[in-house]
Amino acid sequence: MESKAELLSLQQVRCFCAALELGSFSAAAEALRVSQPAVAEQIRKLERALDADLFVRAGRGVIPTDAGHAFAEHAAQSLRALEDAAGSVGEFTGMRSGGVALGTFSAPSTWRLEEVVAAFLERHPTMTVRFLSRNSSAIAERVRRGELEAGVVLLPIDDDRLDVRPLVRDELLYVSADPQRTRRPATIERLASAPLIFYDAESADSDPIRRLLTERAQAHGLRLRPRVEVEMAELALSLVARGLGDTYLPLSYTHAPYYPAGLTTASFTPALFNTFAIVT
Repeated sequence: MESKAELLSLQQVRCFCAALELGSFSAAAEALRVSQPAVAEQIRKLERALDADLFVRAGRGVIPTDAGHAFAEHAAQSLRALEDAAGSVGEFTGMRSGGVALGTFSAPSTWRLEEVVAAFLERHPTMTVRFLSRNSSAIAERVRRGELEAGVVLLPIDDDRLDVRPLVRDELLYVSADPQRTRRPATIERLASAPLIFYDAESADSDPIRRLLTERAQAHGLRLRPRVEVEMAELALSLVARGLGDTYLPLSYTHAPYYPAGLTTASFTPALFNTFAIVT
């Protein structure tokens, strides 16, 4: 079964944000230079995907429902992030033909980066795109060496000789198959004492999330020792689902198609956040 996030499109979110800001489908259509029925259809598709009404009619306009307000908290931020990413790609080259090499952090499916590629190709239809997925530390190094024009990465990274433009933050969660372990916010002490499954094994301590967790552990005089290390987050989650250990994961990844049913999550205390950024 597809997650709700997998069913959404950038155009649906764009229409929603325009209608929310301008107060009517007709005003949104004028701003987006499409027809009013096209805006209404995109929002109907969005409501079907979310299984919730996002607007109610109010005179000649619309006002958001409670579900619409809840969706708006994240929709506008995500839309700005994607459009900033798509727009900035166009700055990386003034060529009308040829190729561009881009990189992204591992497992980017939940961020719909295919929308960024599609937007770039729409603006530069004669160009080709080479799109690599690696750990953020590896992508940053390839951008630094000139092997990639740009990358979308997770911070922190070594930013020497790089231009870093933050896009959006995402909360880091503690993940376990045992609901007793996620009844309360997770402390770094609990993480250090738990059987842990780490992913991004090749990057190891260079991985941005591990760096974030390691810094907090060191501040408390603790060390994080994994029970199992694997390369792919998907495999790590499968092992967690079997009860072999616990792990950590950005909130957005819990919407990925490979996220196992039955896992439970908890925020860290104090809360931990990842920042995604474009590096050039």
